[in-house]
Order: sequence, then C-alpha cells, then structure tokens
Amino acid sequence: MRTRLLPASFFALTLGLAETGNAWRFAHNLWSLPPLAGEVLQALAVLSFAVFICLYVHKWMAHRAAAVAETRDPVQSAFLALIPESVILIALALQPYWPDAARLAFWLGSAANLLYGAWRLAAHWSSQRDAAQIVPPLFLPYTASVLVNALAAGVFGYIDYGWMLFGVGAISWIVLDSAITHQLMTGGLADKSRNFMGIYSAPPVVALVAYQVLAGADAHSAVTFALAGYALFVFAGMAFASRWLARQDFAPGYWAYTFGLATLGQGLMLMAGHGRVLEAVAAIVFAATLLLVLYVAARSLLLLSRGSYFPPAPAPATAAMGGAS
Repeated sequence: MRTRLLPASFFALTLGLAETGNAWRFAHNLWSLPPLAGEVLQALAVLSFAVFICLYVHKWMAHRAAAVAETRDPVQSAFLALIPESVILIALALQPYWPDAARLAFWLGSAANLLYGAWRLAAHWSSQRDAAQIVPPLFLPYTASVLVNALAAGVFGYIDYGWMLFGVGAISWIVLDSAITHQLMTGGLADKSRNFMGIYSAPPVVALVAYQVLAGADAHSAVTFALAGYALFVFAGMAFASRWLARQDFAPGYWAYTFGLATLGQGLMLMAGHGRVLEAVAAIVFAATLLLVLYVAARSLLLLSRGSYFPPAPAPATAAMGGAS
C-alpha cells in the first residue's frame, strides 16, 4: 500500500478552523454567544496543526525528494508560508490560556514568516516565471501571512512592530494585486486550481482586521470603510462566479474559503459600532462562515473515509529519479 503525503497547502485547514474560532470569539464579545464552540474550534485547530506538522516532518524524512520539489515549485512553494502563519494563529488560540507560551509561539511564527517571505522574494527575483504561474497563492508569502502576522502583533501589544508588518503586507498586496488580477482576467485559472480564489479573497479581509486592531480607537473611518468596501466587493464577485468556481471537484484546498469568510466576519464585527446595518451584515457573514465550515468539514471527512484526502507518495523509483534531477 502506497503511503500518503501532506502537501503544505493542507495547512489551510488549520487556518480555517483557527479563524472561525477567532470569529466565534468576536461574536461572543459582540452578541454574547456561548464561548464553548469557539474554543472547541481553536482546540481542533491546534490538534490539526500538531498532526499536520508531524506528517510534514515525516515527508522530509521519508520522501525528501518530494519535499524538496515542493519548495522549488513556483506555485506550490507559496503554500509553505501557511506553516509559520499557522504557528501565529495557534499563538492567538493559546493566548487566553498560556500567555507566555503564546508569546513565544508568536515570535517563532513571526520570525519564520518574515524569513520565508524574504527568501521566496529573492527566489522569485532570480528565476523565470510563466504567466500561468502568476496565481493567487503568490499572495501567501508576502501579503496574507504577513498581514496575519501584523494582526497578531497588535493583539499581543507590539503595535509599532505590527505597523511595520502591515507596511510589508499592504504594499506587497498593492504591488502583487495588479499582476495577479491581470493574469486572472487575461489567462484565467484551470478547473483544478479554482480554489486558489479562496486565497485571492484573503488580503483585503486580513488588512481590514489588522488595521482596526493596530489602530484601535485611532482607526480612521475612511480607511476602515474603504477596506471593508473592497473586501465586500471581492466577495460579491466571488458569489457571482460561484458556478465557475464550482467546476472544480471538491478538494482540501476549499478550506481557504473558510479563512477568508471568517476573517471578513471579524472585520465587520469590529465595525458593528458604526450602525445596525453593518452589524446585520456581520451576522449574515458569520452565519455563512459556520455553514461553509460545516460543508467543507463534511466533505473532507467523506474524502478521508474513502482514503482519498491525502495524495499518494511517489513510488520509490519516481522519488529516486526526482532526487537525481
């Protein structure tokens, strides 16, 4: 029986559970929802990370050629940014219970996040790239994960450091968005990579939450509403494109959609003080997040039951050839 491999992209499950748990914490503060469900989601996020990091280390030990190929792939390498981003979100999950351990986890994840982003930036400068490889996962090393880093820095009270991270993530978003959107409008996405659009939705929503967390009471309403407007606009576009997106068979990458929607809900909950309409929209988005998480979780369990959730490891001969190439 062939063993199974864990692609780095599967850490999107950890992100989706953690962000939905964070959204529930926001909802508990805003609407006094029972806190238990949110903490269960956070516990599942921590558990999934523990399992996945063990599987990922095993891949490096038992299938090194496949692991090296992933780090060199111009698209799949971007998903490695999900690992330090997961560490940062785990730090947020632990923060109410073990603040010292959570701060340590934050700094480990934050440093790894920046180091990997800078390393990928250098790699992209020094290698050729086909137009078809300019896809939403490029947001991960430089934009989405760094903005999550900034958000967490604000939660832990490192405001100045958080603004520096926000600059890295936001400026990278502005620079990359034009290239990625141009490719999407001219080259499109293959059916098998449509769930990359879950990543496309991440930068505006994380920027919306990170800005409000860092600015606090000094948040400028014009900036907040501008970010919220663009985030809602992107999700409206994705809603209209749902039939196109659904052409891809269900895959674990669908967890990326849960991250974006859960983060949008958090951003709108932070804006709830601006009026009942925004609070109502926040409630709708939060409810939609829970439904989406239930759907993706059910489909994921179905794949697991069929033994088709994880891709098979390459055959020994293939792995040997890959290591020699």
